[in-house]
Amino acid sequence: MEIKGTLEAIFETKEFKSGFKKREFVVNTGGDYPQSVKMEVVKDNIDKLGAIAIGTEVVCKIDIRGRLYEGNYYNNILAWGINVGGATTSTEPVKEESDLPF
Repeated sequence: MEIKGTLEAIFETKEFKSGFKKREFVVNTGGDYPQSVKMEVVKDNIDKLGAIAIGTEVVCKIDIRGRLYEGNYYNNILAWGINVGGATTSTEPVKEESDLPF
C-alpha cells in the first residue's frame, strides 16, 4: 500500500526497555479532504527519516499491522519505504521487522 502527501511532522525517537526503537511521523495527504496520517519507522530507518525535511512531498510504502493486547486491539502503520522527490529509498516489501529496508 502507499500513502502520498507532504511530510508534516517528525517526532522524537522512542526507545523501550526491551531495546526496541521507533520514530513516528505524520504525512498530510492534501486534496479536498486532507488527512494527517501518523506512521512509524523502526531500526536503521529512524536515522534515514531524520534526513527528510518537513514540507517534503513523499510517497510512503506501508504495511498496516494489527494486534490484540490485554483484550484491546491496536493498529500501527509501518513505513518500510519512502520515495522523496522521485528518488526511491526502498524497492522490496518487508517480510519481518528485523529486515526493514528503506
